Amino acid sequence: MTESESEHDHIETLERSIERHNDPERREEYLEDYSEDLALHGAEADSLEELEAFYRQVWEAVPDLTVTIERAIAEGDEVAVRYSWEGTHAVTGEPVSLESGLTWYRFEDGEIAERWVASGTAGAIREIIEP
Repeated sequence: MTESESEHDHIETLERSIERHNDPERREEYLEDYSEDLALHGAEADSLEELEAFYRQVWEAVPDLTVTIERAIAEGDEVAVRYSWEGTHAVTGEPVSLESGLTWYRFEDGEIAERWVASGTAGAIREIIEP
């Protein structure tokens, strides 16, 4: 596999993961492409299990949450993704959104092995899910 094919595969993996995230019937599959030994930076989680628990909180607070990948750029085994969020808060009934989030991923053996969340993004997400 050439480097550009690998980069394309990484972006497709992230797109597939987001499709699962956005589908309430498939959300439990969202993190399937993540390594069990996932290293997290800047997130409100220190392990894959904690990340799963975090997303369960998010989906409970915003059940119709939709994430849109605005732009993804790949180089080698790393992919940078700029995305937005939209949904309705379950408690308040108010629309919620995140105009621009940024997460950086590193792949290893076809899995997401490391993930960095831009400073401030985790706090902005926390503000969205807490009424």
